[in-house]
Amino acid sequence: MCGITGFCYEFKNLKNPILKICQMLDLINHRGPDKSKVFCSNLYCSGTARLEIENIKEGSQPYFDKKDEIVINFNGEIFNYKELIKKYFPNKEIKTEILLLLELFKKKNVSFIDEIEGQFAISIFDIKKNKLYLFRDRFGIRPLFYKYTKSDFVFASEIKSIFSFYNESNNTSFQSILNTSMLWTNYEKLSAFENIYQLEPGSYLIFQHGKISKKKYWTNSIYKFNDNDKDKSYTNIKKNFLIDELKKALLKQIHGEVGFASYLSGGIDSSVIALLLTSITKEKIDTFSVEFENNEYDESNSQKKISKFINSNHRSIRISKDDIANNFENTINHSETHLFRTAPVPMYLLSKLVKDNGHKVVFTGEGADEILLGYDIFAENRIRRFWSRDKKSKLRPQLLKKLYRYLPQFKNSRYFEMIKDFYLKNLEDSKNIFYSHFVRWDQFQSINKFFNQDKSKGHYNKVIKDFDNLYSDKFKNLSFDRRTQILEIETLLTNYLLSSQGDRMSMANGVEGRYPYLDDDFCYTISQVQSKSKLSNLKLKNLLRDSFSELLPKEVINRPKIAYQAPEAMAFFSDKKNHPIIDEFMDDLKQNDNFNTEAFENLVLKFKDANINQRIGFRENTAFIIGLSDFCLRKNSKKWIHLPKKQYDIDIQKYNI
Repeated sequence: MCGITGFCYEFKNLKNPILKICQMLDLINHRGPDKSKVFCSNLYCSGTARLEIENIKEGSQPYFDKKDEIVINFNGEIFNYKELIKKYFPNKEIKTEILLLLELFKKKNVSFIDEIEGQFAISIFDIKKNKLYLFRDRFGIRPLFYKYTKSDFVFASEIKSIFSFYNESNNTSFQSILNTSMLWTNYEKLSAFENIYQLEPGSYLIFQHGKISKKKYWTNSIYKFNDNDKDKSYTNIKKNFLIDELKKALLKQIHGEVGFASYLSGGIDSSVIALLLTSITKEKIDTFSVEFENNEYDESNSQKKISKFINSNHRSIRISKDDIANNFENTINHSETHLFRTAPVPMYLLSKLVKDNGHKVVFTGEGADEILLGYDIFAENRIRRFWSRDKKSKLRPQLLKKLYRYLPQFKNSRYFEMIKDFYLKNLEDSKNIFYSHFVRWDQFQSINKFFNQDKSKGHYNKVIKDFDNLYSDKFKNLSFDRRTQILEIETLLTNYLLSSQGDRMSMANGVEGRYPYLDDDFCYTISQVQSKSKLSNLKLKNLLRDSFSELLPKEVINRPKIAYQAPEAMAFFSDKKNHPIIDEFMDDLKQNDNFNTEAFENLVLKFKDANINQRIGFRENTAFIIGLSDFCLRKNSKKWIHLPKKQYDIDIQKYNI
């Protein structure tokens, strides 16, 4: 695992490109603190900050093939690289992933990407053709950003390196602010900064002579095996089917020379992974969890029970309100995007605990909810469709209480009547291809009052139009469960859970996350299972729960899905003294026309009132965290430019064309 960065400068006169690439690489050294190396020619420079996991002695990069004049950088893991060596190069001395990628590219050109399985961001520069290729993995587990002008093209694992190249700030994107308030994240190529883009998952990009082209090399198999295609589906699922498939994924990903740990949230997803890892290795594994001082968020009892059940070496970190407030700005420095909640902060602190205990690799249950239908939104979608056929029914909306029985507002009869009214207005148009997300997206109409409403007019309709262009043809004959899956995967999973809460938080401390539920073969196989087998009535992740019903305690199997959350806006306010960042934020608001200053001032007054309920509404929390994260983004981005010249501990390779 690594951080990579580089630039083409065919039409740009750079006085000191080596200093520039060293500065860019130094900014992302946390991603790969073990060893740094750069390659520099008079057309192209690139660098890698390496986290040494596999082929520690021989996997140095960037790797330069002097004979064919090709430079390759690689961030990630190729889980089938040994199989590919046997298949294509049985008589060739290839020991590392980076050499396999190079040889496979020379053999198959861009189609090599179809052969590899894993989580990766790859750059390849062909010096003879003056041609740069960028590739990103299928689910977007590893990040890759870029910016280009008429005279240059810059790419990096993190945006801060791009800022460093241009030595100037980019404004935060108002569209990103609005997207986060509506979708909880960005979509497609958009980032939190104007004119800086991310390469979309499952895509590759080519840059040559000032022009770029992009192509999708992968389409999610969820599209391929529809719920109506019984002849293409697994209709009679064998007892150990899912267990066997997950074991295969894990066996591929137990990969490297440095050992591993596993996160343990207390839910079934991570419990299954920890159980199988213990079963495969036949050893005690190290597990790590987040605990909260606030009981409303704490799941430590469940974590300890499963740890005791599998007999793991368990460690946890206890998070307070002060921990959230004190580490929020640094979390934004690593996430490099607008956040709608504080949940990434504990994950940043947890990965530090993993690192402090000597681990570089940690397994996680992320992705299970999207692949195996574990989110409330999947069941909610079914309830709303059922209710829409009899809007006057008093019994049908009660199913929402059953689904959300862990939320206090659904237990209170007075609040529930208000909730029913909110749902009622979004019951219409049940045949709309985006019906599943109407309730979530409609909250934008309330959150929008905190932003510049003149500038944000029509944003909701713009997103719907964009999504219509992206999905209308592909969704036309797709079941509503699968439509919901795709929307969750291509928005929240890719751009928030795998990024802001995943890669960016673990790699901030030089820890690589592994995601067995997102294994290529596992996802392809599970996509052939009909949705009714994964979600039976309102039983989320039915297939997973049934598969492990005899292997895990009943309380784990039957435990309802509880969304991982952390203390939100109130973490920054107390009876005695508010966090210093609040005053900075409020002063800055007066000069930022993206926000409605008066609305935020009233919101902050509400937070400061010691008599209010500690549980502020979701929309108010969302608006506040988005606004505060925008302030932190702009504040942090100033540190990414005007870097001093210094001696860098970086291996430098020069090559003149």
